[in-house]
Amino acid sequence: MKRPLYALFALCLASTLAHAGPGWDVTSFSTTPQNAPKLVAAMDEWMAAGGKDYPGTVVLSVNEADGNDPATHTILVNFGSVAENEAFGQKIQSNEKLSAAWNKLMNVFASTVTVVQTTRGSLLRSWGDVDPSDTVWMHHFVTANNAAAVVGALDRWANSAKGKTMPGQMHLSSVIAGGIGSPSHIISIGYASQAEMETWGDSLAGNPDFAAFMAAIQPATEYHGANLSVEVKTWGTPPAQTAS
Repeated sequence: MKRPLYALFALCLASTLAHAGPGWDVTSFSTTPQNAPKLVAAMDEWMAAGGKDYPGTVVLSVNEADGNDPATHTILVNFGSVAENEAFGQKIQSNEKLSAAWNKLMNVFASTVTVVQTTRGSLLRSWGDVDPSDTVWMHHFVTANNAAAVVGALDRWANSAKGKTMPGQMHLSSVIAGGIGSPSHIISIGYASQAEMETWGDSLAGNPDFAAFMAAIQPATEYHGANLSVEVKTWGTPPAQTAS
């Protein structure tokens, strides 16, 4: 993404990593504490109007820890397919009332935020229970030199004795478009709280299943770091996706 709205940020792109199925767009941006509530109010208004028919979810998150990235927030748009996402963008453009409502939202964005980066990704695999109460996310950015090995390592870990006790959910995405130097894949892990994340992390020390996972994934990837984000508000209905 470097991390985590609709038609404005839609990318008509293709990639050998892409596949038909669930995907996402992420827009990272900076804003001030004073302007953040204005943004939420504008999103509320849009989603109550034209945005209520969007075939997916829109998630606003605040970046708790992200190194030297200037973005303070991200907006993640999840959709069931690129075709559905594109069709909704076309619907906005062709409908006068929807277009007016969308432009009103864009005017608020133009006056309150500075866009840092946009990224599109495709969901490859999921593990664990998809639970909307998981609002704390750790996103790990990697470039895979062996994509099959990455998937295999994650799958073996998730199905190991220790991995099966993992709280929350884990997702692997390929980055379709993120600019020069962007990672090829993102491993996103969701938790119910930062305390849950910390407790789980502490429990991995010395665990042989986790050690085996790290030994398998490290030679298959180049690690670029991680960011921690916390959801502020979610709108819409999650698109269908398969958890393994």
